[in-house]
Amino acid sequence: KKQFEIDGETVVLEKGQSILIEKGARIRYSNPFEESCEYIAICLPAFSMELVNREEL
Repeated sequence: KKQFEIDGETVVLEKGQSILIEKGARIRYSNPFEESCEYIAICLPAFSMELVNREEL
């Protein structure tokens, strides 16, 4: 499982599922579950620290 918070909505994906997150969405990834998970993120355009809108904590 993998949990995503997308613009305030919580979405949980199960094994084998995928999700499309639109440009400009506010997103937070987490894994609050007992089992570990692996995932692949495909970013278009490619992810870069210069383009991302990270929030300061």
